[in-house]
Amino acid sequence: MLVNAESVEGITIVELPERIVSLNNRAFDKDLAPLLKPNGKMIFDLTQVSRLDSSGLGSIVACLKRVRTDGGDVKLCGLSKQIRTLFEMVRLHRVFDIFNTRQEALDSYK
Repeated sequence: MLVNAESVEGITIVELPERIVSLNNRAFDKDLAPLLKPNGKMIFDLTQVSRLDSSGLGSIVACLKRVRTDGGDVKLCGLSKQIRTLFEMVRLHRVFDIFNTRQEALDSYK
């Protein structure tokens, strides 16, 4: 399993792996699929992520689309400066709510 997940106050927090690249993208998608629930409130914690390529970005966006279609939301936290810059370069910082800490992301759902 590439991701670790826990539930806090009805919000699913998913710790993403160190690398989300084309080599592990299928396993990553497979691990995330059962966690995506209708009307789900999710936080993707990217604290451990050091490598992210276009296929990884695509998987994260696909999760957001699926969850939002069902009335839920995905928020991000813990992005390193490098990963944050990548999100800004491809304008995804306008699509996702991004927070510095997990607690800030949790508080945003209240």
